[in-house]
Amino acid sequence: MNRAEKRRQQKLAEKAAKKGGGLAVSQGHAQVLNHAVDHHQAGRLRDADRLYRQVLKSDPAQPVALNLSGVIAHQSGNNELAVDLIGKALVAQPDYDEAHNNLGLALQELGRNEEAAASFMKAVSFKPDYLNALYNLANVLRDLGRLNEAVTCLERVLVLKPDFLEAHKNLGNILIDLGKFEEAIVCFKNAVSRNADFAEAHYGLGVAFEKKGALEEAVERYQQALILRPDYADARNNLGTVYKELGNLDGAVDCYRAALLVKPDYARAHNNLGLVLEELGQLKEAADSFRSAITHDPDKGEPHRNLANVTKFSDYDADIQSMEDLYAHPDLSDEQRMHLAFGLGKAFEDLKEYEKAFEFLLTGNTLKRSTFEFSIRKLESEFKGLKTTFTKSLFKKFQKAGFSDEAPIFILGMPRSGTTLVEQILASHPSVYGAGELEILSNLIKKEFGSIFAPEFAGDLKQGDAERFSEAGGQYIAEIRKLSANVPFITDKMPQNFQYIGLIKLILPQARVIHCCRDPRDNCLSILKNYFTADGHYYAYDLSELGQYYTLYRDLMAHWHHVLPGYLFDIQYEALVRDQEMMTRKLLEFCELEWDDACLSFHKTKRSVQTASSAQVRRPIYKSSVKLWERYKLQLEPLLEVLGKNEQG
Repeated sequence: MNRAEKRRQQKLAEKAAKKGGGLAVSQGHAQVLNHAVDHHQAGRLRDADRLYRQVLKSDPAQPVALNLSGVIAHQSGNNELAVDLIGKALVAQPDYDEAHNNLGLALQELGRNEEAAASFMKAVSFKPDYLNALYNLANVLRDLGRLNEAVTCLERVLVLKPDFLEAHKNLGNILIDLGKFEEAIVCFKNAVSRNADFAEAHYGLGVAFEKKGALEEAVERYQQALILRPDYADARNNLGTVYKELGNLDGAVDCYRAALLVKPDYARAHNNLGLVLEELGQLKEAADSFRSAITHDPDKGEPHRNLANVTKFSDYDADIQSMEDLYAHPDLSDEQRMHLAFGLGKAFEDLKEYEKAFEFLLTGNTLKRSTFEFSIRKLESEFKGLKTTFTKSLFKKFQKAGFSDEAPIFILGMPRSGTTLVEQILASHPSVYGAGELEILSNLIKKEFGSIFAPEFAGDLKQGDAERFSEAGGQYIAEIRKLSANVPFITDKMPQNFQYIGLIKLILPQARVIHCCRDPRDNCLSILKNYFTADGHYYAYDLSELGQYYTLYRDLMAHWHHVLPGYLFDIQYEALVRDQEMMTRKLLEFCELEWDDACLSFHKTKRSVQTASSAQVRRPIYKSSVKLWERYKLQLEPLLEVLGKNEQG
C-alpha cells in the first residue's frame, strides 16, 4: 500500500471513529463503516444496516457497528433488538458515551424509564458537556416525576447552548409542573425573544398565564400561537377552556369544535366540549361528546364519570358495563380507577343498588384522599381564629364602613346544600343576573387583606379604617359589573364564601346574604358522592373528616348569626322542596324583588350552570334526595357518629 492510500485509509478510519464517538476503528473496517454511515445519514437504513452487519460478521464485538446497527433497529421501531445490539457495544466498550445515550433512547421507548435515566447519566459521566444526553436525561426525569433534577439538567443544557429553543420550552413546561408560573413565563419569553415565530413558546406562555389566573393574557398568547399555526389543536382546545372560565361558553364551543376539525380523534377536546354543553343544559349532546371521548381514548376514566353524571340510568346498560370492564383492568392507574369509581357509584345508585354504589363511592373517595395532605385540626384552629376576630365590638366600630351598593346577592353554605338551585330560581327573575361561582371576592380579600387565616390578619383588620373597607367594596362592585351592567342584582354563588361573611358585612353592608341549609346527613352524603374538580375541598373525601368539617362550618354559621343578627337569610333545602312557591316568595321578599312566575319554572331558564348540579337544575324540583342518607345508614356510621357527638356537645 502506497503512502497516499495509507493516508486515505487513515482519514476513513478517523471519519468512522468520529461517528463512533472517537473510538478506534481498524483500517479494514473504516471504508465499509463510512459507506454505511453515508447511507445511514441519507436515510437508506437497509443499505446501512447491511454494511454494519458485514463488519459484524468479521468482528462480532465491533462497538461502532453494534451501536449504529442498534440505532437503525431503534429507528425502525424494534427497540428490544436495539437494546440488545447497543448493550453488546457497551460490553465491548464500556465508556462509549454515544452508545449509552442511544441505549437510553431505546429503553425510554420501551417504557423502561429508570434504566433509560441511568443510561443517559452514564453518557454524561463520560462526557459532561454531552448536550443531547443532558437534554434526553431531562425529558426522562420529567416522565419519572423527578422535576427538580430535570430542571438542573436543562439549565446545564442552556449554559452549553443558550439558543436551544426546545430546551427553553421544556424547562418552562417543567416549571409549570412545579407551580413556578412566573419562572416558566420567563423561560417561554426567552424562547420567543430568540424566535418570535416559535408557536410552541407562545402556547407555553398561554398555559403559564392560564395557570396563574391571568386569563386575558392567556387568550392573547393562545391566539398568537394559532396565528402562527392555525392547525394547533392543543392551543385551540386550551383557548376554549379559557373562554369557558371567562364565561364565553359559545366561544368555548366554537374552539373545541375547531380543534376537532383539525384532530377528530382528540379525546380531551371531545370531553371538554361535553362539559360546556352540560353547563348549557344540552345534556344529550353532552353525553354524545363524552361517548366520543371514550371511543377515542377508552382507557381514561374521566369521560366515563362525566357521562354518568349526565345520564339517568334505568337499566344495567353498555355504558355501565364499559365502566366495570375498565375498572377491572389490572394495569389501570389509581387516578383513572378513582374517576370510574365515582361514575359507577352514581350509576348503581340510579339503579337503587345502594350497597354496591357505596362500595364504589368509598373507593373513589379513598383514592382521592390518598393524593394530598390535610389537617382538620389546623382548620379547627383557623375557624376559631375567625370567631375571635369578628366580634360584635368590631362590627360596632365599623358600622358605617363599606361601599353602599345593593347589587350583590351572596348565596353560600356547604357545597351540595342547594346553592345552585337557589341561584337558578333567582336568576330566572328578570332583575337578577346569575353569575355563578365567582373567585372575585376571595381574590380581592387576599389582595387587600391577605389570608384570613394568617397570624397577622386580626391585628391588621382591627387597625383598618372605613375608607379601606369602602375601597374594597367598590372594587368588588366594579368587577361584578363587568359581568352584567344592565340588571339591578347579581348573584355570587360561591359556597365557601361562608368563611368571608364578616368581611362581606364590612365592605358591602347592603349586600344580601342567603345561607343555604340542608339536613347534615343528606348534605354530607351528597358531598361524598361528588368528585370536586376545584381544589380546596380536602375535607370531602373521608367520612370522619367530613363530619368534623361540617361541625366547624355549623359552629361558624352560628357565630355569624350571633354577631350579625338579622343579616343572613337561611333557606332550608327540604322546605324549598316541600313547598317551592312559599319558599320562593320568602326568598324574593328578602331580596326585595317583585314576584315573577318564571322563578317557579327555573328549570326552563337558559343560562350557564358551572357546578356539579348543572344536570339537576335542568329538571323541576324533585324529592328523591331528601332522606336519601337512610339508604346508607350502616355505611355512614363513622360520619353519623361524628355528627351525633357534636350535635350532643
